[in-house]
Parts: sequence; C-alpha cells; structure tokens
Amino acid sequence: MFWEYITDYFDLRSVPLCFATFLLLSWLFRPRNDLPPGPWSVPILGSIPYLAFAMYRSPMEPHRFLQTTARKYGNVFSLNALGYTVVVLNTYETIKEAFQNPLLSDRPRNVLAEEMHVTPGVANACGESWKQQRRFSLSTLRGFGVGKRTFEGQISQETQTLLDEFGKRQKQPFDPQYLIGNAVSNVICSVVFGQRYEYTDEDFKELLSIINQQLTILGAGGLLPLIPFMKYFRPELSRLFKENMERQIKFVNKIIDNHRTHHDPNNPRDFIDVFLTEIEENQKENLQSHLNDQTLTTTIMQLFMAGSETTATTLRWTLLYMMAYPDIQLQLQEEIDNKVGRDRLPQLSDIQNLPFTGATLLEIQRIATIVPSGVVHCAAETTVLNGYTIPKGAFLLSNLWAVLHDPKVWNEPSQFNPSRFLDPSGYVIQRPELIPFSIGRRICLGENLAKMELFLFFTHMMHQFTFMAPNDSSELSFEGISGVTYQPKPFKVVVIPRQ
Repeated sequence: MFWEYITDYFDLRSVPLCFATFLLLSWLFRPRNDLPPGPWSVPILGSIPYLAFAMYRSPMEPHRFLQTTARKYGNVFSLNALGYTVVVLNTYETIKEAFQNPLLSDRPRNVLAEEMHVTPGVANACGESWKQQRRFSLSTLRGFGVGKRTFEGQISQETQTLLDEFGKRQKQPFDPQYLIGNAVSNVICSVVFGQRYEYTDEDFKELLSIINQQLTILGAGGLLPLIPFMKYFRPELSRLFKENMERQIKFVNKIIDNHRTHHDPNNPRDFIDVFLTEIEENQKENLQSHLNDQTLTTTIMQLFMAGSETTATTLRWTLLYMMAYPDIQLQLQEEIDNKVGRDRLPQLSDIQNLPFTGATLLEIQRIATIVPSGVVHCAAETTVLNGYTIPKGAFLLSNLWAVLHDPKVWNEPSQFNPSRFLDPSGYVIQRPELIPFSIGRRICLGENLAKMELFLFFTHMMHQFTFMAPNDSSELSFEGISGVTYQPKPFKVVVIPRQ
C-alpha cells in the first residue's frame, strides 16, 4: 500500500538520473580553492567510496595505501572524510615544514572523549592549555631524572627483572609480548605512579591489554574518535572505545585518590604528587590554570600509554628481526662482547663503542615504523603549505611510513640493512629523515626516555640471551597489525642463555 502511494508520485526510473544530476551539479558548483589534489569525492560521504573501492580492489595496510596514493596525486594530497578535509604529507621536507608551523600544530577535537566529558590532556590539548601542560610535564619528568643519565639505574633494574623472567622460560617457546610490555610500562609507572607492578598482577595485565586494543581500535592516525559521523559507521568500535576509556579512567583515578589520601606537598614521590601540589597552590592563590583535576587524569593516562606502548612494540620488533637475521644478531653480540665484556651488562656510556648495535636499533625503528601514520595534527587557522591552501580545521596526517621507506632517501628500503646507518669508518650516521618520534613542536616528549630504554633493554637482552624461532614455527612474518601503532603479529620465541 505504502509502495503504491510512493510510486504514484515518483517515477522510480528517474531516480538514478536525478542522483547523477545532483552529483554533477555538486561537483560543478563545489567551492573552488587551492586544496592539495586528491581522489574524487561525492557529497556527504566524501572520498569514502573511492577509498573503499580502492582498498577492495588492492587490499593493503593504510600507510602503504597512502604511499601508493601519493604516487598518483603528489607528496601532499587531500581526502574528504565525511565532510572533513584530511591532508596527507608523504615526505620529510613537507612534514618538517608543516609541523614547524605553529598554525598546523593543534590537535583535532576528540568527539567521543568529549561525549564522556573527558578534558584534553597534554597529548591532545591545544593553545595555551597545551603549552602549560607540556611545559609542566617536561619540567616535572626531568625533575625525576627522566631522559638523564641519572635515570639509567631505574631502567637497568627493570631490565634485570625482565631478564630473570626470560631465564625462567629458557628453551621453551613463549610469547614475549606481555613480559616486555610490563617491563617497559614499569619504567614510566615508577615516575608517574610511584610504583611498579609485578608480572603476575592480573589487573595490570588487563590494563595493558585494554591499551593494546585501544590503539588498534583508533585506526591509522587515530582518526576514529575525531570525526563525528564515524560513530554511526562503526558503532561497535565507538562503543568499545568508550568502554575501554572508562576502564582506564577508573584505574588511574583509583591511583590518584590514593595519592590524595597520603599527599605530602613537601615530599613528592612522583609526577602525580607534584601535579596535586600544583593544583592546591593554584587554588590557594585563586589562579586560573589548565593544571586541574580533569587534566591530571587525562595527562596521566596519556603519559602512561605513550611511555609504554611504542617502546614495547619496538622491542618486540627487535626480537623478531634478530630471530629472522641470526647473522646480524651474532655480529652485534660479538661487538658487545668485545667492547663491554661478559663480566658486566652494557651501560649508556658504552653507546659510542657499539656502533653496529646502535645502527641495528636505528634500522629497526626505520623499517618497522612503529607509528606509521603519525599522530594527527589540525590547522588552527587557514594557512598555506607547499603552495596549497590548508583550511582551518583540516586534519594533517604525516605518513612516516612513506618517509622511512622512500627509495629516494633509502637504498632498497624494504631490505633490513643496519649498515645503511654506518659510514665507511664504521661510525653511526645520524640521518635527519629518520623521524620515528615525529618532528616539530609536537615531537614526542618522551623521546629521550624511549631512546635510553631501547638501548638498555636491547643490549641487555642481547648480552644475556640468543633469540631463536621455535623449531615447529612457520616462516616468520613481518606483516603487522595496523592501528595508531604498527605491531608485529603475535609470535613465539625461544631464549638460549649465553655463557
């Protein structure tokens, strides 16, 4: 009955023609500007149909797809994602120019977090809020020695615990993901929470699992919670994102409440204590500040995630590559034995004497590219980049994968070759294009800590053990799991103690 009523008023044969006419008029009368070129788009959906068709025709990981798209449209191209302009940067030069521009250093609004009334922390705040939080965070972390040589002891203590755990599993295949994740997390936990967690702590295991899942849910560049309509396209992911965030907030707030109960402003134990003191002093003097109870919770969550996941993921890749390239593993072990000896573990002071080891770490950071699509930026105002107009509110994705796999910069970029970071005399070459921590005003504030952790964890593991693939394992795969981070697929390893 209803269908007959509709057909009385509409000739259904004309619907495709009307729709085609609508699309043509929308294209003809679209706003003219100097946006970077990019794939075709349609009203409302933007470039989504193009992306869906292209990915269906040639399935590949998002960062590889963006690299392929750049070959067609240029190193700076744009996409329309449900009405939002996304500008993709694919070379070192364009990323450097963009991210040194203050007008291109904001973060987009996190729509899903706002629905939960979560205030932006240091990682996603903008303007004066970001400046104040970043300045405070850097100062406080440095005050506890983070990034300084004096912090080496705390990292080394945790590496020893990890080595002990490996020793308990010697010659038996096991998945190293949780052990490495717990060990690395404990380093930042000691500074932020004032405590470490045993590897048997089930609550902490659950938290690490939640964070791992959250980074996968967010997708390339972390775009999921930034575009309002995405929650209608992927409601199940949006719902899971909120549930995971609630669980993280609950975990962190429990620790903060405990700190409030035992807070002594004159004897700060960790980052939370210093933050609480700052809040109290601002309240006493009636000062307006972005350092408040809301940003405390969010900043703690972000410091914990940033200080845990990327370094742990990098170390998992190092084990995978050492298993796959036993000759390189043997070469760097011989270097460590010759320059450090067997009577003690490597120290930060040994870095200059271990060039091949350092080059191997750099090559793993390059070839694995832990954060392949970077962390999304947002244009605070309309500005110009490479001759193109970048409108206010546009998102900017830095395709770090394209930079670190650019054949114009890296000879045979798909080949694992630590020697590319060594000069003819055997000294390490610092290549400016190697930007695993991004670049510019928003560069990762934990870069120095991460470099210390990577060197100490990696060299200690290589000093004490040889890592091998289980005899019954299939061929090792370097295909990863894409999200904000690029994680290796689960694998098992056998550790053999070295004499």
